Amino acid sequence: MMDLTLAICMYNARKYLPETLACIVAQTVQDFHLMIVDDCSTDDSIAVAEAFFAQHPRQVEIVRLPRNGGLCAGRRYVEEHAKTQYLLFVDADDCPYPGLVASLYEKITSDEDLMAVGCHLEYMGSQGEKLTGGIYLGCKTKEEFYAKAAAGKLIFMQPTAMYDRQIALQVGGHCVDGFPEGKPRYRDLCEDLDLWCRMSDLYTAGKAIVVVPQILCRYRKHESAMSTDSMGMLLRMKHIKTNLKRRRTGEKDLTFIEFRESLTPRQLKAIQKEATAADSLRRGYFLLRRGRIFSAGWYLCRSVFARPGYLGQKIKHNLIRK
Repeated sequence: MMDLTLAICMYNARKYLPETLACIVAQTVQDFHLMIVDDCSTDDSIAVAEAFFAQHPRQVEIVRLPRNGGLCAGRRYVEEHAKTQYLLFVDADDCPYPGLVASLYEKITSDEDLMAVGCHLEYMGSQGEKLTGGIYLGCKTKEEFYAKAAAGKLIFMQPTAMYDRQIALQVGGHCVDGFPEGKPRYRDLCEDLDLWCRMSDLYTAGKAIVVVPQILCRYRKHESAMSTDSMGMLLRMKHIKTNLKRRRTGEKDLTFIEFRESLTPRQLKAIQKEATAADSLRRGYFLLRRGRIFSAGWYLCRSVFARPGYLGQKIKHNLIRK
């Protein structure tokens, strides 16, 4: 039996869930624990899951959370309640290729220094259509990771990653405390980046985070992503970077509330310019897909004007495979 829990945290996922579950039961290895955590869905997601496994029998643990807490709270629940050493989260609308579980498990169990292993992802649209680009982030070797961690860099990696549950809990797991109540749920923004960066502190003990440089999953990009809270995402990234620097100098982490209250009007204005660049680029991308060339060009120019260099960064990380 693999010492692994594959978990799906879902909320109103009925539209895409059968396709995702079909990808799970098509994995080349099946001796892992499967857990589905429902975050108080208001649709029939649970019934859809139960009907699927009635037709495709296998072990599955379905958990109904008592109240809606968001993605980060769902992942923290799994970290605290799973019984296996390793965890792998798959989004309820993504489609892993058959070799995902076997490849990541083989890699992470091949070296006791590895505490997390990711892979490359390719984009698909809401209807499953192939899109240009993907997510090609992450260090391919331990040596590359050690150098990056020692330099105090943010550790970007795909959310579809296998990691050591106990090590994650050792550094605090997915963080759910210190955030304001209500929407937006800041704890659900960059929640994986936050965890990877806190785990990266263990580079001093020889622990490492790497990726298998293969496309092992399709990541669904929805046009509703145009409404993504870029300002919130950037605030969280700045928060994570600030805490990374503080930990390396022996200082205590700031809660998100403390961090946000510490920002000056000038700093907030600079972050807002970055958010404008991100929002404009995203809108330009989807308009370009619809063939609205002139409108797309206007938004792309707006992105470049708001933050020169941002477009180049996105091309480097999402279009170029190294």
